[in-house]
Amino acid sequence: MDSQSSIDVVRLVGELDVSRRSELRTALSQATGGRAVLIDLGAVSYLDSTVIADLLRFRAEADENGRLVALLIGSRQVARVLEYAGLAQAFAVFDDRGRALTYLAGTSPT
Repeated sequence: MDSQSSIDVVRLVGELDVSRRSELRTALSQATGGRAVLIDLGAVSYLDSTVIADLLRFRAEADENGRLVALLIGSRQVARVLEYAGLAQAFAVFDDRGRALTYLAGTSPT
């Protein structure tokens, strides 16, 4: 995890499936310091429904704590999975890191 001022950045890589669930949960649980969280999926080539469920759970907890969450995606395949799962509406989704960080730095949770 990386921290940029008041934004925690959680960077995930590779294929994310049930076998890496504890790793995912650990990474997400370390994002506690900032008022916003960028989940960087730019180097993720695959994710399954367990990852989607954990991302949604994390977002719900962040909402309860008044924290913004955005996803950064890099692959078209991951973008399609997120779209099919309805996460494009559940998260602010970006394909550009700078725009994602600008969004998180300049937007207040509602």
